[in-house]
Amino acid sequence: IRGLWRRTTLESYKSKEPKWETVIDLDALGKEEGESWVWKGCTVLREGDGSDPDRVLMSLSRGGSDAAVVREFDLASKTFVPASEGGFELPEGKSDVSWQSRDVVIVGADFGEGSLTSSGYPRVVKEWKRGTPLSEAYGAFEGVTGDVAVS
Repeated sequence: IRGLWRRTTLESYKSKEPKWETVIDLDALGKEEGESWVWKGCTVLREGDGSDPDRVLMSLSRGGSDAAVVREFDLASKTFVPASEGGFELPEGKSDVSWQSRDVVIVGADFGEGSLTSSGYPRVVKEWKRGTPLSEAYGAFEGVTGDVAVS
């Protein structure tokens, strides 16, 4: 089993027999996509008190490696938001990403020559706006090559 994300309500969780809902089954996804996906975590979009989170940036690695792809996932429809429809997607790498707002993420990734530390992790962090190519993200912070990682 590579990963199964389930959820339930607090009320149901407190019961003797919680009713679980599967959000995503990584074994089924891997079979569908011909990949050996392993759960690496997710970053939840939190928009304030009273709003239910509906989006995450999900990190999946091939076979459990350090590198992962990052894909935006819609918690309501339980589907990935395609890049062609404005969804955030990062190619495989030792990236770090977090939400700034629904339409902006802060991302540390491999932006090309000189953008990684000597450990192979991001040295440069940029602000990336929805609907724009990653190459158009602009710099927010830079570490030095000798840092382990910058996030």
